[in-house]
Amino acid sequence: MRFNYRLKYLGIIIILISGYFFIYNYSNSIGGNTVCIFKNVTGLPCPACGSTRATLLLFHGEFLESILINPFGIITNILILCSIIWLIIDIVKGKETYFPFLKKDWNWKIKTILLIIIMINWIWNIKKGI
Repeated sequence: MRFNYRLKYLGIIIILISGYFFIYNYSNSIGGNTVCIFKNVTGLPCPACGSTRATLLLFHGEFLESILINPFGIITNILILCSIIWLIIDIVKGKETYFPFLKKDWNWKIKTILLIIIMINWIWNIKKGI
């Protein structure tokens, strides 16, 4: 692995961990206001609306409540944690497997299933009135 990729991977890890630090320490400063641009413009929640609250509930061990707010919060957190671990493994092994995996052209069936899941979650968010 080239040195610049190690720095790039390390930078990504720091950014991801910093995001958790920010959410955990400064979420109260938002004070109930939404930072979702989509919701601010349209008045409708996006498929990811509630993910920050779901993450905070996970921090406090409230797994079921987190799922009820937005299951994408759990999915996102799992993907972020897996990404951090994957990036660390790539740095240690000196390989570049993370970005080639992300750049992979996925089968249309997988893309369709993911789109359907996103749409179902979006409809659920709208019905819940997040």
